[in-house]
Amino acid sequence: MKINKLAPTFLLLLTTALVIAACKKEDEEGDKSSFDKKALLTNLSENMILPAVNQYNEDVNTLLVDFQDFEQNTTAQQLEIVQESWKQAYLSWQTVKIFDFGPIRDIGMKGATATYPIDTSQVNDNVQSGSYNLASLSNVDAIGLSTVDYLLHRQGALDSLQNNAKVVDYTADVIGKLVDESNTITTEWSSYQSTFNNSTGTSSTSAFSKLINEYNRDFELAKTAKVGVPLGKQSLDVPLPNYVEARYGDLSFDLLRASLVALKKVYNGQSFETGNDGVGMDDYLVHLEENDLDNMIDSGFQEMIDKTDEFSMTLEDALENDTQRMNELYNMLQGQVVHIKTDMTSAFGVLITYQDNDGD
Repeated sequence: MKINKLAPTFLLLLTTALVIAACKKEDEEGDKSSFDKKALLTNLSENMILPAVNQYNEDVNTLLVDFQDFEQNTTAQQLEIVQESWKQAYLSWQTVKIFDFGPIRDIGMKGATATYPIDTSQVNDNVQSGSYNLASLSNVDAIGLSTVDYLLHRQGALDSLQNNAKVVDYTADVIGKLVDESNTITTEWSSYQSTFNNSTGTSSTSAFSKLINEYNRDFELAKTAKVGVPLGKQSLDVPLPNYVEARYGDLSFDLLRASLVALKKVYNGQSFETGNDGVGMDDYLVHLEENDLDNMIDSGFQEMIDKTDEFSMTLEDALENDTQRMNELYNMLQGQVVHIKTDMTSAFGVLITYQDNDGD
């Protein structure tokens, strides 16, 4: 009898608890839904993505024009001009590569533009045969900015470009492919912009979810491919200098820094051209009262940038002569993964849908 008398009371308490939990969930969801994610996406598309895409397009077209000038005037001085144009295009790419969805994903541009290390044997075989399809899967390691790096900066590059027409033709074809793809996404992103701005949901197919996923993926690639693999984090701490990005042109630290700066600017919603603040992921976290997390992410990016600036040698030299600081840099990168991939995405209610193989 006592149990029967207590039953209504228990049911009342249980119902009350469920109502409180439901209200709490509604409040949390209300906090998320009350943030203007369209303003975030619009700011990024107008002030970061399209300007970055346009800048890369300008830079890679300049690279093509400068190489065409070199074909008419194969001097060391003109080659230096081409090398500088390659550098500017590669640095511009560090921002564009973050946005591997929509038009960029549709044409597989990220893998085709900067896959490294390249297969130098495949490149040389293509040059020698003079017959190749640069769009084929078999040539994914023989195209892009990294291949241009090899052709412009390898030992004896000037001599081979002056005296081997096949090398000139192959270099021109690789650069031409970069230009064609850049022209395509420059046009298509303008058409995609409205779709991007208005796709504010958290499902895996929404633009907001794809943005957050690719933002995280790009950071992890910076951590793993730019630093971790060359440092030996996947080879029992045995350094792998052959895996250094832009190894021939000694641009590795510059690219790492440019990548981190771009990621920081995207996080803060800063303008690509002016650096002025707009609506960014930081504002969303502050709206959700995640101020401490926001501070950790923002300061973490700056600490990594500052650490990168400490190196006055090439990354390949640092693998051999400054492993302690390289490990410190890697640990900073590793720590940031938790903040942006676990804590930030959880706060946003976004599910990470990509797979990585580096054992976070």
